[in-house]
Amino acid sequence: MSKLPVFKWFMDKGDVLISVSTNVSGVDIPAHLRKQEIVDFVLGATPTPKMSANDDGIEAAMRFAGDVYPCHFPWDSVLQMSGHDAVIQFRNNSHAEEAHGSAARKKNVQKKAKPNLRLVK
Repeated sequence: MSKLPVFKWFMDKGDVLISVSTNVSGVDIPAHLRKQEIVDFVLGATPTPKMSANDDGIEAAMRFAGDVYPCHFPWDSVLQMSGHDAVIQFRNNSHAEEAHGSAARKKNVQKKAKPNLRLVK
């Protein structure tokens, strides 16, 4: 599924809040934000007037602590979009599952199975 039409729909209604997975290849954000697994960004005519979106993702020059940084968000990294009228989550994409699921699978493998039946006298 292409996220570009969904993004354009949100943009027609105003600013868009996107949640981005920083673990996805191609995400370009300031180094201090890479320490977080998921980061939210507000995009729109006022906060990011030189923003562009195409089939590859979103390009936006954003200001952080007074400095402008040219950010790039590939569509695979966008986990959620929200605006005044709606919220759409894309959390089932393969990159999100890899980032969150591999650690969970390792934990599940290490845990011993507990019995589901309990005898009460």
